Amino acid sequence: MRTVIEFYDKDIIKNIMGVLALKPDRVVFLYDSELKDHHAFTSLENCFRVHIPNLIFETRSVDINNLNGMYTVAELVIRGSDESFVDLTGGSEMMIIAGYKTTAIPNNTVVHTDLIRGFVFDVETNAVIANLPKLSLSDFFNARGAVLSGNSHNAPQPEDFDTILDMCGHIFRNQKTWKELCSFIQTSMGKTLPYDLFLHGKNIFGKNIEQVEFLLEKFQENGFIKNLFISKNSISCEFTDTNAKAYLISFGVWLELYVYITAVRSGAFDDVALGMMIDWDMYDQLQINNEIDVVISDNSVPVFVSCKFTEANTAALNELVIAKKRLGGWFSKGVIVTFGEEKSKNMGTYQRAKSLGLELLDRSDVMSPYFQQKLVASIKEHDLVKLKWKKI
Repeated sequence: MRTVIEFYDKDIIKNIMGVLALKPDRVVFLYDSELKDHHAFTSLENCFRVHIPNLIFETRSVDINNLNGMYTVAELVIRGSDESFVDLTGGSEMMIIAGYKTTAIPNNTVVHTDLIRGFVFDVETNAVIANLPKLSLSDFFNARGAVLSGNSHNAPQPEDFDTILDMCGHIFRNQKTWKELCSFIQTSMGKTLPYDLFLHGKNIFGKNIEQVEFLLEKFQENGFIKNLFISKNSISCEFTDTNAKAYLISFGVWLELYVYITAVRSGAFDDVALGMMIDWDMYDQLQINNEIDVVISDNSVPVFVSCKFTEANTAALNELVIAKKRLGGWFSKGVIVTFGEEKSKNMGTYQRAKSLGLELLDRSDVMSPYFQQKLVASIKEHDLVKLKWKKI
Protein backbone atom coordinates (compact mmCIF):
# COMPACT_ATOMS: atom_id res chain seq x y z
CA MET A 1 0.00 0.00 0.00
CA ARG A 2 1.32 3.42 -0.99
CA THR A 3 0.75 6.01 1.75
CA VAL A 4 1.27 9.76 1.65
CA ILE A 5 1.53 11.83 4.84
CA GLU A 6 0.52 15.47 4.50
CA PHE A 7 0.73 18.29 7.01
CA TYR A 8 -2.48 20.29 6.82
CA ASP A 9 -2.00 23.89 5.67
CA LYS A 10 -4.20 26.98 5.29
CA ASP A 11 -3.19 27.19 1.63
CA ILE A 12 -5.49 24.70 -0.10
CA ILE A 13 -3.21 23.94 -3.00
CA LYS A 14 -0.45 22.76 -0.64
CA ASN A 15 -2.85 20.12 0.68
CA ILE A 16 -3.95 18.71 -2.65
CA MET A 17 -1.17 18.85 -5.25
CA GLY A 18 1.19 16.31 -3.69
CA VAL A 19 -1.60 13.78 -3.20
CA LEU A 20 -2.95 14.14 -6.73
CA ALA A 21 0.56 13.85 -8.17
CA LEU A 22 1.62 10.77 -6.17
CA LYS A 23 -1.78 8.99 -6.44
CA PRO A 24 -1.50 6.98 -3.21
CA ASP A 25 -3.79 4.25 -1.92
CA ARG A 26 -3.97 6.06 1.40
CA VAL A 27 -3.43 9.62 2.58
CA VAL A 28 -3.03 10.64 6.22
CA PHE A 29 -3.28 14.30 7.22
CA LEU A 30 -1.59 15.46 10.41
CA TYR A 31 -3.25 18.59 11.70
CA ASP A 32 -3.06 21.01 14.61
CA SER A 33 -5.26 19.80 17.47
CA GLU A 34 -6.53 23.38 17.82
CA LEU A 35 -8.26 23.11 14.43
CA LYS A 36 -11.95 22.57 15.22
CA ASP A 37 -13.56 22.92 11.78
CA HIS A 38 -13.34 19.42 10.35
CA HIS A 39 -15.40 20.36 7.31
CA ALA A 40 -12.04 21.25 5.80
CA PHE A 41 -11.18 17.54 5.63
CA THR A 42 -14.55 16.60 4.17
CA SER A 43 -13.86 19.09 1.39
CA LEU A 44 -10.39 17.70 0.74
CA GLU A 45 -11.72 14.15 0.60
CA ASN A 46 -14.38 15.20 -1.90
CA CYS A 47 -11.71 16.76 -4.09
CA PHE A 48 -9.48 13.67 -3.97
CA ARG A 49 -12.24 11.17 -4.71
CA VAL A 50 -12.92 12.80 -8.07
CA HIS A 51 -9.43 11.71 -9.15
CA ILE A 52 -8.71 8.73 -6.83
CA PRO A 53 -12.09 7.07 -6.17
CA ASN A 54 -10.83 4.34 -3.81
CA LEU A 55 -8.51 6.52 -1.76
CA ILE A 56 -8.35 5.76 1.97
CA PHE A 57 -8.55 9.15 3.70
CA GLU A 58 -7.42 9.52 7.32
CA THR A 59 -6.55 12.32 9.74
CA ARG A 60 -4.45 12.50 12.90
CA SER A 61 -4.61 15.27 15.48
CA VAL A 62 -1.19 16.37 16.80
CA ASP A 63 0.34 18.92 19.11
CA ILE A 64 2.30 21.09 16.69
CA ASN A 65 4.66 22.16 19.49
CA ASN A 66 5.63 18.56 20.32
CA LEU A 67 8.28 17.58 17.79
CA ASN A 68 8.82 14.02 19.03
CA GLY A 69 5.09 13.46 19.36
CA MET A 70 4.53 14.37 15.70
CA TYR A 71 7.44 12.19 14.65
CA THR A 72 6.00 9.23 16.57
CA VAL A 73 2.61 9.61 14.86
CA ALA A 74 4.27 9.81 11.44
CA GLU A 75 6.51 6.81 12.22
CA LEU A 76 3.52 4.63 13.15
CA VAL A 77 1.82 5.47 9.86
CA ILE A 78 4.99 4.81 7.86
CA ARG A 79 5.79 1.46 9.46
CA GLY A 80 2.29 0.25 8.66
CA SER A 81 2.80 0.89 4.94
CA ASP A 82 4.68 -0.91 2.17
CA GLU A 83 5.76 2.40 0.59
CA SER A 84 5.34 5.87 2.05
CA PHE A 85 6.01 9.50 1.25
CA VAL A 86 6.12 12.41 3.67
CA ASP A 87 5.34 15.70 1.96
CA LEU A 88 7.03 18.74 3.52
CA THR A 89 5.07 21.30 1.48
CA GLY A 90 2.50 22.39 4.07
CA GLY A 91 2.18 22.71 7.82
CA SER A 92 4.15 24.54 10.49
CA GLU A 93 7.92 24.74 10.87
CA MET A 94 7.89 22.09 13.62
CA MET A 95 5.81 19.78 11.45
CA ILE A 96 8.34 20.07 8.65
CA ILE A 97 11.22 19.23 11.03
CA ALA A 98 9.34 16.21 12.35
CA GLY A 99 8.65 15.14 8.79
CA TYR A 100 12.29 15.45 7.79
CA LYS A 101 13.32 13.22 10.70
CA THR A 102 11.50 10.34 8.98
CA THR A 103 14.15 10.13 6.22
CA ALA A 104 15.89 7.35 8.16
CA ILE A 105 12.83 5.08 8.22
CA PRO A 106 13.02 2.25 5.62
CA ASN A 107 10.71 2.40 2.56
CA ASN A 108 9.95 6.06 3.24
CA THR A 109 10.74 9.01 0.99
CA VAL A 110 10.59 12.60 2.15
CA VAL A 111 9.43 14.88 -0.66
CA HIS A 112 8.55 18.47 -1.44
CA THR A 113 5.94 19.67 -3.92
CA ASP A 114 7.30 22.50 -6.05
CA LEU A 115 4.12 24.37 -6.98
CA ILE A 116 5.89 26.81 -9.28
CA ARG A 117 8.00 24.40 -11.32
CA GLY A 118 5.32 21.73 -11.33
CA PHE A 119 6.77 18.55 -9.81
CA VAL A 120 7.31 16.53 -6.63
CA PHE A 121 10.95 15.81 -5.78
CA ASP A 122 12.95 13.79 -3.25
CA VAL A 123 14.49 16.26 -0.79
CA GLU A 124 17.51 14.00 -0.24
CA THR A 125 18.45 13.40 -3.89
CA ASN A 126 16.54 16.20 -5.69
CA ALA A 127 15.24 13.52 -8.06
CA VAL A 128 11.87 14.29 -9.62
CA ILE A 129 9.31 11.69 -8.52
CA ALA A 130 6.12 12.92 -10.19
CA ASN A 131 4.83 15.80 -12.26
CA LEU A 132 1.92 17.85 -10.97
CA PRO A 133 -1.45 17.39 -12.67
CA LYS A 134 -3.51 20.28 -13.96
CA LEU A 135 -6.32 21.35 -11.68
CA SER A 136 -9.73 22.54 -12.82
CA LEU A 137 -11.71 25.29 -11.14
CA SER A 138 -14.01 22.63 -9.68
CA ASP A 139 -11.01 21.01 -7.96
CA PHE A 140 -10.33 24.26 -6.11
CA PHE A 141 -13.99 24.67 -5.16
CA ASN A 142 -14.24 21.09 -3.89
CA ALA A 143 -11.07 21.39 -1.83
CA ARG A 144 -12.12 24.75 -0.38
CA GLY A 145 -15.63 23.63 0.54
CA ALA A 146 -17.03 26.29 -1.74
CA VAL A 147 -19.82 25.79 -4.22
CA LEU A 148 -20.81 27.46 -7.46
CA SER A 149 -24.36 28.60 -6.77
CA GLY A 150 -24.99 29.97 -10.24
CA ASN A 151 -23.88 32.57 -12.75
CA SER A 152 -24.85 36.23 -12.78
CA HIS A 153 -24.92 36.10 -16.59
CA ASN A 154 -25.11 33.27 -19.09
CA ALA A 155 -21.91 32.85 -21.02
CA PRO A 156 -22.42 33.45 -24.76
CA GLN A 157 -21.99 30.70 -27.33
CA PRO A 158 -18.96 30.89 -29.65
CA GLU A 159 -21.20 31.61 -32.64
CA ASP A 160 -22.33 34.81 -30.89
CA PHE A 161 -18.84 36.11 -30.09
CA ASP A 162 -18.46 38.31 -33.19
CA THR A 163 -21.76 40.14 -32.74
CA ILE A 164 -21.04 40.74 -29.05
CA LEU A 165 -17.56 42.08 -29.78
CA ASP A 166 -18.96 44.37 -32.47
CA MET A 167 -21.51 45.68 -29.96
CA CYS A 168 -18.79 46.10 -27.33
CA GLY A 169 -16.88 48.35 -29.72
CA HIS A 170 -19.87 50.65 -30.23
CA ILE A 171 -20.64 50.74 -26.50
CA PHE A 172 -17.03 51.44 -25.51
CA ARG A 173 -16.85 54.35 -27.93
CA ASN A 174 -20.18 55.72 -26.71
CA GLN A 175 -20.02 54.96 -22.99
CA LYS A 176 -21.96 58.05 -21.85
CA THR A 177 -24.80 57.41 -24.32
CA TRP A 178 -24.89 53.74 -23.31
CA LYS A 179 -25.22 54.73 -19.66
CA GLU A 180 -28.26 56.89 -20.46
CA LEU A 181 -29.79 54.22 -22.71
CA CYS A 182 -29.20 51.44 -20.18
CA SER A 183 -30.86 53.49 -17.46
CA PHE A 184 -33.86 54.00 -19.77
CA ILE A 185 -34.09 50.25 -20.48
CA GLN A 186 -33.84 49.39 -16.79
CA THR A 187 -36.60 51.85 -15.91
CA SER A 188 -38.84 50.72 -18.77
CA MET A 189 -38.47 47.04 -17.86
CA GLY A 190 -38.49 47.59 -14.10
CA LYS A 191 -42.04 46.41 -13.48
CA THR A 192 -42.16 43.67 -16.09
CA LEU A 193 -41.90 39.93 -15.48
CA PRO A 194 -38.58 38.15 -16.17
CA TYR A 195 -39.88 36.53 -19.36
CA ASP A 196 -41.45 39.72 -20.76
CA LEU A 197 -39.48 40.76 -23.85
CA PHE A 198 -41.45 43.78 -25.08
CA LEU A 199 -40.07 47.22 -24.21
CA HIS A 200 -42.09 50.41 -24.44
CA GLY A 201 -41.11 53.71 -22.88
CA LYS A 202 -41.40 57.43 -23.18
CA ASN A 203 -38.78 59.09 -25.38
CA ILE A 204 -36.86 61.19 -22.87
CA PHE A 205 -33.65 61.78 -24.79
CA GLY A 206 -34.33 65.09 -26.55
CA LYS A 207 -31.24 66.28 -28.42
CA ASN A 208 -29.34 63.06 -27.58
CA ILE A 209 -31.78 60.88 -29.51
CA GLU A 210 -29.43 60.53 -32.50
CA GLN A 211 -26.71 58.81 -30.43
CA VAL A 212 -29.31 56.67 -28.66
CA GLU A 213 -30.91 55.71 -31.95
CA PHE A 214 -27.49 54.77 -33.31
CA LEU A 215 -26.88 52.30 -30.44
CA LEU A 216 -30.39 50.85 -30.66
CA GLU A 217 -29.97 50.28 -34.38
CA LYS A 218 -26.66 48.52 -33.75
CA PHE A 219 -28.36 46.31 -31.17
CA GLN A 220 -30.95 45.43 -33.81
CA GLU A 221 -28.34 44.79 -36.51
CA ASN A 222 -26.50 42.44 -34.16
CA GLY A 223 -29.64 40.52 -33.25
CA PHE A 224 -30.23 41.62 -29.66
CA ILE A 225 -33.54 43.40 -30.37
CA LYS A 226 -36.10 43.48 -33.20
CA ASN A 227 -39.09 45.55 -34.30
CA LEU A 228 -37.42 48.78 -33.20
CA PHE A 229 -39.70 51.81 -33.40
CA ILE A 230 -38.69 55.34 -32.39
CA SER A 231 -41.02 58.32 -32.48
CA LYS A 232 -40.92 61.78 -30.98
CA ASN A 233 -42.85 60.53 -27.95
CA SER A 234 -41.91 56.89 -27.47
CA ILE A 235 -39.43 54.08 -28.05
CA SER A 236 -40.38 50.45 -28.39
CA CYS A 237 -38.70 47.20 -29.37
CA GLU A 238 -38.63 43.52 -28.55
CA PHE A 239 -35.69 41.61 -27.11
CA THR A 240 -34.83 38.54 -29.15
CA ASP A 241 -34.57 36.37 -26.01
CA THR A 242 -34.13 36.55 -22.25
CA ASN A 243 -30.34 36.42 -22.59
CA ALA A 244 -30.33 39.52 -24.81
CA LYS A 245 -32.61 41.24 -22.32
CA ALA A 246 -30.25 40.40 -19.44
CA TYR A 247 -27.31 41.90 -21.34
CA LEU A 248 -29.19 45.10 -22.21
CA ILE A 249 -30.33 45.86 -18.68
CA SER A 250 -26.78 45.57 -17.30
CA PHE A 251 -24.49 48.55 -17.77
CA GLY A 252 -21.19 46.84 -16.98
CA VAL A 253 -21.71 43.36 -18.42
CA TRP A 254 -20.27 44.35 -21.79
CA LEU A 255 -16.78 44.77 -20.36
CA GLU A 256 -17.14 41.37 -18.65
CA LEU A 257 -18.23 39.81 -21.94
CA TYR A 258 -15.32 41.46 -23.75
CA VAL A 259 -12.79 40.09 -21.26
CA TYR A 260 -14.42 36.65 -21.22
CA ILE A 261 -14.49 36.29 -25.01
CA THR A 262 -10.95 37.63 -25.32
CA ALA A 263 -9.69 35.08 -22.77
CA VAL A 264 -11.54 32.20 -24.45
CA ARG A 265 -10.38 33.15 -27.96
CA SER A 266 -6.77 33.50 -26.87
CA GLY A 267 -6.61 29.73 -26.35
CA ALA A 268 -4.00 30.41 -23.67
CA PHE A 269 -5.94 29.11 -20.66
CA ASP A 270 -7.32 25.80 -19.42
CA ASP A 271 -10.73 27.11 -18.39
CA VAL A 272 -12.64 30.42 -18.47
CA ALA A 273 -15.92 31.13 -16.66
CA LEU A 274 -18.20 34.17 -16.66
CA GLY A 275 -20.03 35.71 -13.70
CA MET A 276 -19.46 32.99 -11.12
CA MET A 277 -21.58 33.24 -7.96
CA ILE A 278 -19.55 31.54 -5.22
CA ASP A 279 -20.78 30.43 -1.80
CA TRP A 280 -17.51 30.11 0.08
CA ASP A 281 -18.79 27.71 2.78
CA MET A 282 -21.26 25.05 1.70
CA TYR A 283 -21.52 23.71 5.25
CA ASP A 284 -22.70 26.82 7.14
CA GLN A 285 -26.29 26.61 5.79
CA LEU A 286 -26.05 30.27 4.78
CA GLN A 287 -25.92 31.12 1.10
CA ILE A 288 -23.74 34.22 1.04
CA ASN A 289 -22.55 34.70 -2.52
CA ASN A 290 -19.65 36.64 -3.95
CA GLU A 291 -19.72 37.39 -7.66
CA ILE A 292 -16.48 37.07 -9.59
CA ASP A 293 -16.79 38.63 -13.05
CA VAL A 294 -14.39 36.28 -14.86
CA VAL A 295 -12.52 33.30 -13.43
CA ILE A 296 -9.66 31.71 -15.35
CA SER A 297 -7.69 28.54 -14.70
CA ASP A 298 -4.13 28.90 -15.98
CA ASN A 299 -1.90 25.87 -15.54
CA SER A 300 -3.62 24.96 -12.23
CA VAL A 301 -3.53 28.54 -10.97
CA PRO A 302 -6.90 30.23 -10.34
CA VAL A 303 -7.05 33.75 -11.77
CA PHE A 304 -9.75 36.17 -10.62
CA VAL A 305 -10.63 39.02 -12.96
CA SER A 306 -12.72 41.97 -11.76
CA CYS A 307 -14.22 44.19 -14.48
CA LYS A 308 -15.17 47.77 -13.69
CA PHE A 309 -16.81 49.78 -16.48
CA THR A 310 -15.76 52.88 -14.53
CA GLU A 311 -12.64 53.79 -12.61
CA ALA A 312 -11.58 51.34 -9.91
CA ASN A 313 -11.50 52.23 -6.22
CA THR A 314 -9.82 50.83 -3.13
CA ALA A 315 -12.90 48.80 -2.16
CA ALA A 316 -12.82 47.00 -5.53
CA LEU A 317 -9.13 46.17 -5.10
CA ASN A 318 -9.62 44.85 -1.56
CA GLU A 319 -12.58 42.71 -2.63
CA LEU A 320 -10.49 41.10 -5.36
CA VAL A 321 -7.60 40.40 -2.97
CA ILE A 322 -9.93 38.70 -0.47
CA ALA A 323 -11.54 36.54 -3.16
CA LYS A 324 -8.27 35.25 -4.56
CA LYS A 325 -6.84 34.56 -1.09
CA ARG A 326 -9.90 32.54 -0.16
CA LEU A 327 -9.54 30.07 -2.99
CA GLY A 328 -5.88 29.89 -3.88
CA GLY A 329 -3.98 31.53 -1.04
CA TRP A 330 -0.81 33.13 -2.34
CA PHE A 331 -0.88 30.62 -5.20
CA SER A 332 -3.50 32.58 -7.15
CA LYS A 333 -3.65 35.70 -9.29
CA GLY A 334 -5.85 38.76 -9.50
CA VAL A 335 -6.43 41.09 -12.45
CA ILE A 336 -8.65 44.17 -12.45
CA VAL A 337 -9.81 45.57 -15.79
CA THR A 338 -11.19 49.10 -15.65
CA PHE A 339 -12.46 51.78 -17.99
CA GLY A 340 -10.57 54.53 -16.20
CA GLU A 341 -7.07 55.91 -16.71
CA GLU A 342 -5.41 54.57 -13.58
CA LYS A 343 -2.51 52.90 -15.35
CA SER A 344 -1.91 55.34 -18.19
CA LYS A 345 -1.78 58.25 -15.73
CA ASN A 346 0.02 56.27 -13.00
CA MET A 347 -2.70 57.13 -10.51
CA GLY A 348 -2.79 56.16 -6.84
CA THR A 349 -5.22 53.31 -7.53
CA TYR A 350 -2.75 51.77 -9.94
CA GLN A 351 0.04 52.04 -7.37
CA ARG A 352 -2.27 50.52 -4.76
CA ALA A 353 -3.07 47.61 -7.08
CA LYS A 354 0.64 46.91 -7.59
CA SER A 355 1.25 47.01 -3.83
CA LEU A 356 -1.52 44.44 -3.35
CA GLY A 357 -0.02 42.11 -5.93
CA LEU A 358 -2.74 42.74 -8.52
CA GLU A 359 -2.41 43.37 -12.24
CA LEU A 360 -4.39 46.35 -13.56
CA LEU A 361 -5.45 47.01 -17.16
CA ASP A 362 -7.23 50.28 -17.88
CA ARG A 363 -9.12 51.90 -20.75
CA SER A 364 -5.98 52.37 -22.84
CA ASP A 365 -5.40 48.60 -22.71
CA VAL A 366 -9.04 47.71 -23.38
CA MET A 367 -9.22 49.97 -26.44
CA SER A 368 -5.88 48.76 -27.76
CA PRO A 369 -5.87 46.41 -30.78
CA TYR A 370 -3.46 44.32 -28.72
CA PHE A 371 -5.75 43.79 -25.73
CA GLN A 372 -5.63 40.01 -26.07
CA GLN A 373 -1.85 39.99 -25.83
CA LYS A 374 -1.98 42.42 -22.90
CA LEU A 375 -4.50 40.29 -21.01
CA VAL A 376 -2.58 37.07 -21.57
CA ALA A 377 0.71 38.74 -20.59
CA SER A 378 -0.78 40.21 -17.40
CA ILE A 379 -1.59 36.66 -16.29
CA LYS A 380 1.27 34.60 -17.73
CA GLU A 381 4.00 37.04 -16.67
CA HIS A 382 2.64 37.58 -13.15
CA ASP A 383 5.50 36.37 -10.89
CA LEU A 384 4.11 34.33 -8.00
CA VAL A 385 7.52 33.79 -6.44
CA LYS A 386 8.13 37.52 -6.00
CA LEU A 387 4.51 38.03 -4.93
CA LYS A 388 4.94 35.52 -2.10
CA TRP A 389 7.21 37.96 -0.26
CA LYS A 390 5.08 41.07 -0.74
CA LYS A 391 3.51 42.56 2.36
CA ILE A 392 -0.16 42.19 1.48
